[in-house]
Amino acid sequence: MNITLNGHEIILHASGVALWREHGIAVVADLHLEKGSHFAKRGFFLPPYDSQETLARLLAVCAAEGVRQVVILGDCFHDAGGFARLGDAGRRAFARLLALDAIWIKGNHDGDFVPEGLAAHDSYNLSGITFRHESQPDSSAGEISGHFHPKVHIAHNRTRLQRPCFVEDGFRLLLPAFGAYTGGLDIRDPAIRKLFAQPLRCHVLGESRVYSFAERPGT
Repeated sequence: MNITLNGHEIILHASGVALWREHGIAVVADLHLEKGSHFAKRGFFLPPYDSQETLARLLAVCAAEGVRQVVILGDCFHDAGGFARLGDAGRRAFARLLALDAIWIKGNHDGDFVPEGLAAHDSYNLSGITFRHESQPDSSAGEISGHFHPKVHIAHNRTRLQRPCFVEDGFRLLLPAFGAYTGGLDIRDPAIRKLFAQPLRCHVLGESRVYSFAERPGT
């Protein structure tokens, strides 16, 4: 699915990654690595494979799409101690991710952790697009962010499905969370709605493609 964001063509991939082919960039938000081990420490057991699954999926997308650089929009880890809990396989996969000329945007879950050798950015600007973890309502046109884990509810065959989605209006783009154990916030929530001054467009992640619909004015 291709969209135009502040004059630039961006591809919305069914995995939840945004691709900016002009620069060979993949943009990803909210991996929340080691969320399983974070909850296990508190007595709530989750299968401890979320980091390996998340990193494997992301690296596969980057390889298939010929990505040369990855922009990580914050909350890469679920907490500041997440990297210390990565196993050997997870650390190898994480090193492969960082080797893609990674840009590290600070998130609220990462704490003070920054991978060795990388600079941490509150925001990062390239060719009129600003990357940040949490969208700013008063930001200028051309912004890609994460943080809110947008999801949409869909009625289908007498059931209601909840699916992660991209949300955009041509100037501002919210990415879905990429992590295996991440929840989400409905796009009708005021925290998301206040970011868009005009009707938004929702792009829902399917198994192998993205399904889009535009909001009607006044809804």
